[in-house]
Parts: sequence; structure tokens; C-alpha cells
Amino acid sequence: MAATPDLQVYDLGHLGLVASIVDRIGLVPLVDERVGPRPGEKVSTGVALKAAILNALGFVTSPLYLFGHYWEGKPTEWLLGEGITPELLNDDRMGRMLDSLYQAGVTELFLEVAKRARQAFPFPVRALHADATSFHVHGRYEGTEEEARAIRIAHGYSRDHRPDLKQWVMSLVCADTGGIPLLFSPEDGNASDAKTLVALLSRFREALDLGEVVVLDGANYTRENLRALEGFAWILRVPATLREARALLEGEFAGEAWTPLLPGYRGVEVERTYGGVRQRWLILESEERARAEEEGLWRRVARAEGGARKALGRLLAREFSCEADARRALEEVSRGLPPWEVLRRYKDQARTVERGFRFLKDPLFFTESTFLKRPERVMALGMVM
Repeated sequence: MAATPDLQVYDLGHLGLVASIVDRIGLVPLVDERVGPRPGEKVSTGVALKAAILNALGFVTSPLYLFGHYWEGKPTEWLLGEGITPELLNDDRMGRMLDSLYQAGVTELFLEVAKRARQAFPFPVRALHADATSFHVHGRYEGTEEEARAIRIAHGYSRDHRPDLKQWVMSLVCADTGGIPLLFSPEDGNASDAKTLVALLSRFREALDLGEVVVLDGANYTRENLRALEGFAWILRVPATLREARALLEGEFAGEAWTPLLPGYRGVEVERTYGGVRQRWLILESEERARAEEEGLWRRVARAEGGARKALGRLLAREFSCEADARRALEEVSRGLPPWEVLRRYKDQARTVERGFRFLKDPLFFTESTFLKRPERVMALGMVM
């Protein structure tokens, strides 16, 4: 009887598909070319980065010393190359990989990878969406002179509602097609979006070949940014706190001034000059929201009317010594009725419209915290994310 050959069973899952995409982009040779080889290394920086990408959030949300455990029972040689074993994917190698990415320049390297991805998988880009989010960290992160080129881990405006913890900020420029990231930059924990995003776009404008429309939120609508965006095609939400915007929102437009846009939306276009830049403003109204607000108004009016009838009934049941006493009682009751306040709020809410573009941010980019001690490695981790 012939001997049964030894069989080895591996858990492949989705990793084969992801590895093929990484290979088609040419990530490993690109990174190895930019970083350069290290004497005696058995796992190149490009291969280590590919391993981190395949592990996905397991690499981002866990301490480095646990990284090798992920690869136990998986076909590392098939996925990462001949001679690659789980033992080689240890915390020391992954830490050196992060250091190498930092030294190569994480923003510049990410941009090159994104351009290769667009070449390997062509997709249309009609607009670029820029946004930023924060990630909190645990620890002091005092910083040293040697870390002058690294980001500053600091307290700042926390999107995760943890103002007690220090943080760093990730700036992303994504394509409107699926929210695919095209440009990444780590920022100081107390960095202001209104300053960093426009500066990032201006810095890499030629490299990105920005022929598309750039979309930013209202925080970036400042006189300085409008001047910096000269030559760009841009869409910004004008803050309602501006005097010019308030005047438009509080004004009335004739029915024929409204133009149907997307289903359920209509708008009025006006020309304005702000910050020395002539621009088109679009006042939008959502028909569904306006209808809901109107229905809510009538419900509030009905409740107010019911309360007024009850109050009037109580007044009619009372006896007053003179007409003046009756008028004073009626005035006191009337002060408790909210019709004018209801009407004012309705008019304000009915003119509240959706004017900004929500930036496309994949939830997989976000993690609860960062398990790294050095800002340089935090910057490189952001690139992997």
C-alpha cells in the first residue's frame, strides 16, 4: 500500500485576493526601491509592508509583539515569498519597517503608491475630497530635538471625544470614486484643518495632477485659503455665520428663482465676492426636509392651539372684578403661548440646507488608539492605515 503524502492545511481566506491586488500595483518593488536594502535582512521593507496590509486592522490595533501570531497557520511563502515564515515577521522587523517608511517620507511614498494604483486599476476621478480626523494615544510623548521632523503628539480638538488624551491628526485626500485615498499626511495633534488641508493640496498639486474639483468643508472657507486656492476648481460650504450668508438665508426668493437640481432638491444661484475672489454661491433647499419641517410646524401649531383653547376656557370660567383684571389675566396666558417662537424656528430650520459634501472616509481607517511609543512610527503607521 502506497504511503499517504503529508498534507498541510492553511487558512487562506481573502488574503490571496488582497495579495494579488498588492502585487498588481507593484507595491513591494516600489517600496524596496525607495527604501533600499539593509545588510543581512531576510524580509525586505516592501514585503513587511505587504504583510502589514494583509493583516489589516490586526496590525493597526494590536501591539507589535503580537504581529507574528497572526501568521501562524497561514501560507506565508505563497503570500509573501519564498523563505518567509511567521517567525521572521516579528516585532523587531515590523518596527524597523515603520522606521524605514518614515525615513523615506510617508507622504511622498504614499503618493507614489497611489499613483501606481491608479495606473494598475484605472478609475474615474471627478472630485477630490479632503478631510482630517484624529487618533488618540496613551502616554506622555514629550518629544525630543531629534524628533523635530516628526509630528507632535499633543492635545487638540478630539473627534473621538477624548480631550484628556493626546492625539495625532490624519489628513486625507480621497477620490469621489469609492473614497479611494490618493494623498495622506500625518499632522500634529493640535493642527488646524483650515490650515493643513489647503497647504497639503497646494504642496502636491502638480504631483496629483489636480485637474479635478477639490471639495472641502466650511472650516476651510477663509480669506487666506480662498487666495491659496487660486487656480483650483473648488467647492466649499460657506459658513452660515458669515454676514453675507446670513443675509441670503434670512431673505426670500421668488418662486421662479428656484431651479430644480437633483431629485428632491432645488437651488438659487447668486454671485458674490469674498476675500477678493469672485465666486458663485448656491443656496439649496431639500424638499423632503422642508416638507417634514412644515408637517412638524402644523403639529406644533395644533398643540399650541389646543393649549390656548384650554387656557381660554379657564379664563372664561373665572369671574373678574373689572375689565382691566381680565385683560391682565389674558396677557399673562398669552405670554406662555409659543406661536411666534415656533414660526421663527420653523423659518430658520426650513432655510437650513445641505450645502457641503460629506467627505468619504472608510470606517476601516479608524481605530480606537495607537500602540506605538515613537512619533516617527506613528507617522508610518498612518501610511499603512
